[in-house]
Parts: sequence; C-alpha cells; structure tokens
Amino acid sequence: RYRVMSSSPPPFLPDDLITEVLSSVDVKSIMRFRCVCKFWNTLILDPTFVNLHLKKSAKQNPHLLLITDRSTTITRESLHGSYYENEVEHGVIPYSVSSLLENPSFTLSVDSYYLLRDKECSHIVGSCNGLICLRGQSNSLEHYDYWFQLWNPATRTKSPNFGFLRLFRNRPDCPSSVENGYYKFVFGCDNSTGTYKIMASRYNRREMRSHARILNLGDDVWRDIESFPVYPMYLDSAYKTYGDFGIYFKNTVNWLAVQNHFLYAFDETKDISVEHLVIVSLDLRSETYDQYLLPREFDVFPHAAPIIGVLGDCLCFSYCHKEIHFIIWKMEKFGVQDSWTQFLKIGYHNLQIDYDYSDEDIKYYFQLMPMFISKDGDTLVIKSSHEHQEIIYNWSNDRVERTKMTRRKAVTDDQTVEIVDSVSCSPRGYFESLVSVFWNNKTDRQDLIQCGNQELEEEQLRQSREDEFRGTSFVFRDMIFSCTVL
Repeated sequence: RYRVMSSSPPPFLPDDLITEVLSSVDVKSIMRFRCVCKFWNTLILDPTFVNLHLKKSAKQNPHLLLITDRSTTITRESLHGSYYENEVEHGVIPYSVSSLLENPSFTLSVDSYYLLRDKECSHIVGSCNGLICLRGQSNSLEHYDYWFQLWNPATRTKSPNFGFLRLFRNRPDCPSSVENGYYKFVFGCDNSTGTYKIMASRYNRREMRSHARILNLGDDVWRDIESFPVYPMYLDSAYKTYGDFGIYFKNTVNWLAVQNHFLYAFDETKDISVEHLVIVSLDLRSETYDQYLLPREFDVFPHAAPIIGVLGDCLCFSYCHKEIHFIIWKMEKFGVQDSWTQFLKIGYHNLQIDYDYSDEDIKYYFQLMPMFISKDGDTLVIKSSHEHQEIIYNWSNDRVERTKMTRRKAVTDDQTVEIVDSVSCSPRGYFESLVSVFWNNKTDRQDLIQCGNQELEEEQLRQSREDEFRGTSFVFRDMIFSCTVL
C-alpha cells in the first residue's frame, strides 16, 4: 500500500548542475531522458550542450567500428532450372574499445539497424565527431554517380542524400570524365566554425596534376580548391592502403605524399626514396596546404609503404623495419617537425608474426596500423593487413592476444545454401555523440524539439495512468516526486 506525501517541498537542482551531470551520460541514456521534461528535451538538443557532451565523450568512451560482411548464396528457380544468386550485406557496428580489451573473443549479435544493405549509401568515407559519412555509388554505360549521407548511429538518425557528383565515360575532353581520374573522398570538420566538409580528389595522368574539390555540408555545392603541391601516395591507384583515404586530425586532413612523383610507378613503391617522402596536410579552415618532414631517423624506405594515423592525441607515423620490427613515431606537437619521438619499436616475434617474405604479396603489401592505445599507455590495438584479427599487445608484460570476433548467424529459409560471415575492424576511430546530421539547421532542430515534447506528453500520460493504478506521484523537475511505501 502506498501513501502519497505532499508536505515536503520538491527537491531543486540548478540548471547548470543538471547540464554538467547529463553531459557525462552516454548517448543512449540521454536520448531516453528527453522524455523526462520539456526543459531536458530542449537542453539535450541545444548546440552548446551537444558540444559540451562531445568533448567529454571523445575522451571517455572511444569506440571501434566493426565491419561485418555477409555473403549469402541463394538457390533460385526459373523456367530454365535452378541458378545461384549471391547477395552481400554490409554492417557497421560501433563497439566499445574497453569491451574489446576486456573480452577479445566474442560473438557479435547484429542489430538490423546497422546493416547497410537496405540503405542507399553503403561505403564509409570517414568518421568525425560521432558522425559517419556514407557514400552511395551507381554505374552505367554513360557515367558514374556519387552521393552522400551523414549517419549518427548513436542517435539513430541520418540525413537526406546530398553532394551529388557525376563522372562521364568515353568523354575525354570533358573535365568531369573518368579518363581524367576517379575520385577518392575524405570527411572532416573545421571545428572552429562547426563546418563539416567532404573533399574529393583525383589525379589526371595525362596532365600529371591533381584536382581537388570541397563541399561544405549545408551549401551542397562543390568548389574547386588549390591542387596538391605534392602527390599523395596511391591517389591514382585502385590498391587500397590504410592511409590512402587521408587521415583526419585536428581540423586537418593528412596524407603521405611524394615529391617528384613522376620518378616512380603509380602502383609501386620500389622506386621511392626517403628524401622524396613528406606529409601533406590540408587545413580545413583556410583550405591551404602544409608539408612536414618525417623523422630524421627514418632513412631506409621499407618494402611495404609506411602509413600515418592517429594514436592518442598525436599524429603517428609507422612502418615495418627490415621485416623484423614494427616502429611507431609520434608527432608530439602537431605541425612541429622537431617534435617527432620514437614511441615504440616492437619485434615481430613479440607480436607472433612469422610470414614468408619470399611471397611478394607479403613483402610489398604487409602493413600494420596502430589503432588505439589504452589510458595507462600499456596496451596497443594493432590492425594487420593480412589477418582478419586485431592484435592486442601489452608491452609492459610482453603479452599478445588476437581478437576472435564472430557474427551470430541469423535463421534463414531453405533456399539459402551457403553463408559466409566476416567481422573486422575499420581503421577509422569513432565515438558516440549527439551531433546532428542536419548541420545545426534551426528548422530541423525545432522539429526535433517538437517531436521530443510530443514524446514527453505521451510518456507523461502513460506514467500518470500507471501512477493512478499504483497510487504513486512521479515528478521530474517541474513536478514533485515523493512517495512513502508502507
């Protein structure tokens, strides 16, 4: 039996204290809290609160993006008999790094929401501030078409299509012809203004120069910008490396690049000398380039190309040295060439790597990429180009583990004859956020607030009915919550 008590005054919490507490809560819980009251709903969608939560989430809750690929072979029947049809389903699942370190072997249960088969865009361009930029593509005999979407998996929202771009076939005299090169895309943000941008770049072999364009989200207009002063490696190659899509870091996009690029073949690194290799960096605010030299101690170009990435709060440069060591350098102060510091030199035997380097595929294309470092600085997560497992290495106790990620198979009908599943980690980092996919559009924000208030009213109506049944009074901020159980 319950007795409602109304003699005591309602508890009061200052708005700034509520803001501070909520800004430390995970996104899933915050989205539920929108139903508490109108003040909370408006607060949670406020850009100032979103930015406050963003700063904390980036440090407190890093994630990896797990990529699942399911290839299903299905038997079909026709008038001419049976035939096989292959269907491919991609999934992108955010997964907490702390969970991976605690349990490297697990079975992944995939929420259908994260499957990209039914979405118009299924290729990841990049991740920034909790937003994933997806690319769609269609091909015909006349042209290639590209378009994009923004996706926030944490808030389960995605933008309309934008950024339509077309390349024509068999029209060599047209600037937008595939004969002038295919585009590669990279996604980032100018955090000084909150402007998200997509850069499209390609290389024209006939003119031996690059072409770069930028789209500001919200403008939906592609603009030409200055061409690269040097040649980003693999810009004109179909071969995919971990670093060739560009590395977003602190309002910039960065590539390994080659000076005097005409001295080597586009798909080969054998002819590159160390003195020709630099980092080229695009400032997304000014849309201008800088170039940085690599560590002085990097004096021998490895068989497999080195890569750049982000480790902790630093840009990093890593490579396999003489096929016996993996070396990682960190630029302690971004943009300061003298701040390169050798962070780790790990023997292959410590990582339990024993490949046959007489195999040219291993010799010239085997790469390791550092993906994450633990808060205590002892544990490193490394991605291998030739394994479907990530390497977890603790150098304080010289312990190494391989992840073992499997996907829980769904129930299929009798027509399915074969299912092939794979789970791997994207080299792109991710963390959850409340950032809107609508680029802070005021109209869209008001629509979200109105929607949240409607949900609030429905929740309060449902709650009041339960209160009447149980004899309980629930009040959030503007209402009194006090009850005594006898």
